[in-house]
Amino acid sequence: MPSSLAQDIAPLLKNGCCIGCGACAFRAPQAIRMERNADGMMAPVITDPGALAQMPGQVCPFSAEAPDEDAHANALFPDAPHQDIRIGRFRSAWAGHVADPAFRANSSSGGITSWILAEAMRLGHIEAVVHVHATPPETGGLFRYAISRSVDEIEKGAKTRYYSVSFDQALREVVASGLRFALVGVPCYIKAARNIALQDPALKQQMRLAVSLVCGHMKAAGFGESLAWQAGVRPDDIAAEDFRRKLPGRHATKYGFAVKPRDRDTEIVKPMSEMAGRSWDGGFLRAKACDYCDDVLGETADVALGDAWLPQYANDDQGTNVFVVRSALVEQMIADGAARGAVQVDPLTADDIAKSQAGGLRDRREGLAYRLWLDDAAGVWHPRKRVTPSNDLSAFRRLTYRIRRVVRRRSFASLRLSKRLGTIAPYRIEMEAWHKFLRLISAAEKKLKR
Repeated sequence: MPSSLAQDIAPLLKNGCCIGCGACAFRAPQAIRMERNADGMMAPVITDPGALAQMPGQVCPFSAEAPDEDAHANALFPDAPHQDIRIGRFRSAWAGHVADPAFRANSSSGGITSWILAEAMRLGHIEAVVHVHATPPETGGLFRYAISRSVDEIEKGAKTRYYSVSFDQALREVVASGLRFALVGVPCYIKAARNIALQDPALKQQMRLAVSLVCGHMKAAGFGESLAWQAGVRPDDIAAEDFRRKLPGRHATKYGFAVKPRDRDTEIVKPMSEMAGRSWDGGFLRAKACDYCDDVLGETADVALGDAWLPQYANDDQGTNVFVVRSALVEQMIADGAARGAVQVDPLTADDIAKSQAGGLRDRREGLAYRLWLDDAAGVWHPRKRVTPSNDLSAFRRLTYRIRRVVRRRSFASLRLSKRLGTIAPYRIEMEAWHKFLRLISAAEKKLKR
């Protein structure tokens, strides 16, 4: 007999493995509400345990009883001709950007994500987009899921937000409206929506497009706070943040962070390279649930888009997307857009896509295998994954993954200490030390390989 929603999410909550998507709250709004916890992560608060015990489970992206990414993809994209263990089932893979310079400049990368959404709306495939928008800080956070009903609103929701948010309220609103919509999210959020669709006919009928962002990991709200504080703006004084400010003349990977204080109209822009806790592979302020993810490239989405971290594109300071197309609808839109010059695209192979996301894939394959092995050895519960537990990797790699776990925990503790003391110094000093230590391990490993 399938477990209840209460039984399904209990081990995840007990072990800190909730990602905060809000799927459970969407399924049971009378029993769960989503709130931001002390670490800046969205998390469910159970208000009616009795009602929760009567609800069916299998909506959480980490549910042991829900279909995995392979099962979803096989059902959703049976005609997709290619299958790759790293990037999933797909029709085609590309690198490219929009031709409109202004549209591209307003994006985090090449602008293809917003272009696909705008094009789908222009063609009448969708009437709304559920994605993350900036919000005034007095609303309780700097970002939230919201509904865009026009191309102008889609453009306002452009750019990547490294910030924990939940989709339950926006998803409930758009389903109640009856509008055909696209959902934008990181891979586990898209999987959660696919899980919900198996139980909710209205959502299944209305969600016409699922767009995934290639994901390194989810950041807590404290990530933006730590960057702003290092730029001279205290957490309580932040009015707005831009995590991906393009810096003219710089390598595409050398982007900046912009913060607007509440008491002035001008922004402060700092190169990300100057910030402690900047390194994506360090795991600073990373959600614990991300330690148990095996989907980097949105394998259940119609299309997954990320940054073209490839040598032939990295020198373009305006940014270039890589994207994996899984549905015929998106493939046709890309083909038509390229034919009329709206987008400029180059075909890529699965190897190209994997190379562009090498660090993330390494962490979600060998890194995940080792983390699962460590948990099994210690008798610690973990979610069911497609990766087999293993410790078959070098001593340097084992040390690296162990240290990253420590860094993740210490980053939260150190930021809490900084807030208590009223200065970012403890966080900055400790995170810089961890960053240097991880770089020393990496350098030693490379030296021994030569």
